Amino acid sequence: MKIVSCFSRKLGITISGAIALSVSPASAQITPDRTLPNNSRVRTQRNTRIIEGGTASGGNLFHSFGQFSVPTGVTAHFRNNTNIQNIITRVTGNSISNIDGILRTNGTANLFLINPNGIIFGPNASLNIGGSFIGSTASSVNFANGTKFSATQPQSKPLLTINVPTGLQFGATAALIRNQSQASPDGTTNVFGQPVGLQVPTGKTLALIGGDLTLEGGNLTAVQGRIELGSVGFNSLVDLRPKNTGWNFDYGNVKNFQNIHISRRIVNGSSFPSIVDASGKGGGDIKVQGNIVEISGHLVRLSTGTTGDKDAGKLTINVNKLSIQDGAQVLALTGGKGRGGNLTVNASKSVELIGRFSKNNSPSFPSALSSITAADGKAGDTNINTSKLILRDGAIISTQSTAVLTPDGAKIIPANGDGGNLIVNASESVEVIGKSATGSASTLTASTQGFGDAGNLTITTKKLIVKDGATVSVNSELPSLAKDVPYLGDINDLGKAGELNITANSIFLNNKGKLISDTQSGNGGNISLQVRDFLLMRRNSQISTNAGIAKMGGNGGNITINTPKGFIIANSLENNDITANAFEGSGGQVRIQAVNLFGIEPRSRENLTKELATSDFSILDPFQLQTSDITAISQSNPDLNGEVIIKSPEQDPSVKLFKAPTVALKIKVSSVCRAPRSRGKNSFIITGKGGFPQNPRTFLRDSHIEPNWIALPPRKKIDKKNIKKQKFRGQGYEVKQLKNLPEPIVEARGWFVNQNGDVVLTADPDLATSEDFVSSTQKSDCN
Repeated sequence: MKIVSCFSRKLGITISGAIALSVSPASAQITPDRTLPNNSRVRTQRNTRIIEGGTASGGNLFHSFGQFSVPTGVTAHFRNNTNIQNIITRVTGNSISNIDGILRTNGTANLFLINPNGIIFGPNASLNIGGSFIGSTASSVNFANGTKFSATQPQSKPLLTINVPTGLQFGATAALIRNQSQASPDGTTNVFGQPVGLQVPTGKTLALIGGDLTLEGGNLTAVQGRIELGSVGFNSLVDLRPKNTGWNFDYGNVKNFQNIHISRRIVNGSSFPSIVDASGKGGGDIKVQGNIVEISGHLVRLSTGTTGDKDAGKLTINVNKLSIQDGAQVLALTGGKGRGGNLTVNASKSVELIGRFSKNNSPSFPSALSSITAADGKAGDTNINTSKLILRDGAIISTQSTAVLTPDGAKIIPANGDGGNLIVNASESVEVIGKSATGSASTLTASTQGFGDAGNLTITTKKLIVKDGATVSVNSELPSLAKDVPYLGDINDLGKAGELNITANSIFLNNKGKLISDTQSGNGGNISLQVRDFLLMRRNSQISTNAGIAKMGGNGGNITINTPKGFIIANSLENNDITANAFEGSGGQVRIQAVNLFGIEPRSRENLTKELATSDFSILDPFQLQTSDITAISQSNPDLNGEVIIKSPEQDPSVKLFKAPTVALKIKVSSVCRAPRSRGKNSFIITGKGGFPQNPRTFLRDSHIEPNWIALPPRKKIDKKNIKKQKFRGQGYEVKQLKNLPEPIVEARGWFVNQNGDVVLTADPDLATSEDFVSSTQKSDCN
């Protein structure tokens, strides 16, 4: 089974038909510049330009041209000896290289094409080489002994070397590279059944390293090899490291990066998506390095996967900002026994996934970052490291053990492999928002639809926002497909849901925002929330580890919410629920530690039955009530209810009720003393975080009442030196007078508001705007 048939229904990645293009030929020349000891020579043989000569040095063959372009239907054939390892070609003139024909070499030589003016690969451009291909707009190729083969400073007799290349050096400019290739030599197609575009042999490297990179309806293919897309600024140095099957690239010396845009191209109403693919029986690596990377458009793909026993390679994106829109997808897949590759995104500023593509009644295509297994192999992990992560309008980030349709669409085959882990580190915020126009929720998920277990989802951020129907989940569930399509396996034996672990300063769930770990038939997963400040739930939001949601077996999972210095807040009549229920199995456990809970309360199974006024256990769901509730019940068996454990100073279960006196005390109220009428109704209020204690036998906690008191200076120690003796004539007594004492404390007689808006108590009645306090010297109505 081809991997494309495995995933076509799940993510909508089937692309129809072969593509026929009609374009105008590129006006081009291949002109040697006569700057080498042994110059390049070009001769024409029908539609082939045979390139001979050049200067050989060990395993390197150097060519130099004033112009180098290849028109449509033309082959540029480097006729090198088979002992040559690297063909290094530079363009010293001022023109862009337009390649719309074929680049061909002999043997297994790697081909370097260096043109600092820019390189454009047309719709018909293709490669017929035995080694790796590196296309770059660098100004020179560097070597280990310090030698440079420069395109901007050619010498009449350059010092050439037998050493392998070690770097690509950019000068004062870093020109663009554009790829539009939809070539399909001898009918070859990629894993999606589409033209391979620019392709290198199995296990080799295909690299485009330049300034701005644009893949506009252009495909790149390196079966089990490596694809490198690097966009750098001027004066950059990209280091090269040879390996057995190709090359590695290091950007440690690059200070400035430029942008990469991968999109589809529309010609005469026909759409040509860009596909970057390194899949195979063992899978290859893809690396994208730049400033802003935008991947957009229907059926646009970056993909690596394995269809065999070997593990897939890695897919890594290192950028400042990554944007995936309009149904574009970044995928790490396994359709065999090999493990899927890891998908890693390092974006210093932000990662945004926005929207879906949908047309008429065809399947919708979410903008996606996904690591998926559809067979026996374990899915790879997905790691996202950024400042801000935003999913909206139906986009998805996932690791999945999925179930897929057979090629004829008649049966559903569940995967046996486990799903991977999804790890999100967002230093500022994670926002999962809204649904698509067709009702598909924005989703951050680690899930299973087969016999393999789901992976875990871990989120670390300052602020998590899930709202407007969006979902953060670790689920075990059957796929949503037609009922008449048989599922090949026991639906009661689905894999386990994973764990959802979130560490945040604050979590805000709003308007049906959900944190869930539900299962249709197995045990519910666990949810653990470590919250510093508060968990706020509004408008039908939900935290759930329910089991047996398809009215099957399975025990409810556990929910732990730990906010020892924070709060859990909900509107009591907005139906915000925290549930660890089960249909047939045991309810789970809800354990909460918080300073206080506002607007949400535990509810027992008996109370739920009473409030719903029903004995039908199939509808014992707190979601049926408008109140905000916490439950851990078994719907079908009262003996299997779970637990709700709340540890809160404001709701201390150790505090027992005390019985009020049965005989009313006689309260004596003075009828003589009356408050002055002129003073009206005055009050003095202190408001703190925690308020007053629940009963009069406990103390106010000073950690929750924090008025901004001003400390008095410490009273100085009195000694004999601070005592002054003074005698008064004729009085017969002596007064001991203290020196250097602090000002005495005088009671307030009123208050005023200063220029900062602060209320200040004052003993000076002339400053007071209101005399709220009666001094001892003031006349009273009491005698």
